[in-house]
Amino acid sequence: MQKPGTGGIYELNDHLYEGRYSPTNAQGKREVHTVYAKTREECEALLEKMIVEVRERIKEEKRKMKP
Repeated sequence: MQKPGTGGIYELNDHLYEGRYSPTNAQGKREVHTVYAKTREECEALLEKMIVEVRERIKEEKRKMKP
């Protein structure tokens, strides 16, 4: 089981995994980001990398919105 804020990994079929992360963006709306991989381990690595990138982008957008 994943911790809150770390996304989720789902097995779509016997050779495809989906990693999904749904944060709230700078405008307060939920946005879905997904990655796909052939193995669970590869999907976990891609998901972690994507989460870091998305959090940085949202943080930058919030910073730009402040007067």
